[in-house]
Amino acid sequence: MKLLQHLLLASACISTNFAFAAPASDQQVQQLLKVMNIDELLQETIQQIRPQLDQQAYQIIQMTVKKDQLNPQEQIVANELADKMYEQSKKTIAWDQIKPVYLKIYKDIYSAEEVQAQIDFYSSAIGQSILKKTPQVAQETMKVMNSQLIKSVQNASEDFKEVTKKLDALKKAANTQ
Repeated sequence: MKLLQHLLLASACISTNFAFAAPASDQQVQQLLKVMNIDELLQETIQQIRPQLDQQAYQIIQMTVKKDQLNPQEQIVANELADKMYEQSKKTIAWDQIKPVYLKIYKDIYSAEEVQAQIDFYSSAIGQSILKKTPQVAQETMKVMNSQLIKSVQNASEDFKEVTKKLDALKKAANTQ
């Protein structure tokens, strides 16, 4: 019985520690972001995904003009669109714009202990190695997502045509009555 009481008391103490974990401080989160080189990672990621943005722009123009091969003028438009998408992406993740967002999210989600654990990990050689591969992971992820997105848009386009046919048939039926 005494053992059971001690176990219950120990469990209560442990769960209390988790429930009241100290929040991460601004200084801790800023240190984590510095160790993670988030600013550089974001810039590298944008550079890594440029080919996917080019491909996306090309596919958008292909779908717009409904041709598999773009002529030189259409290719120029696709290149301009890719440049605009790239510049917009750079603006969207500009460090001065996104740093406050990262600070808030990390402070809201992680405890001081969790932030410190990340600092310790990302300060290690293996942590730095993982961080250096992050832009490649983003690039490969975007390749997969782009192909899935294109399929989804094509399917939605086919679905929309089908719905339009049904609506036209309903409209025609209503006009004949």
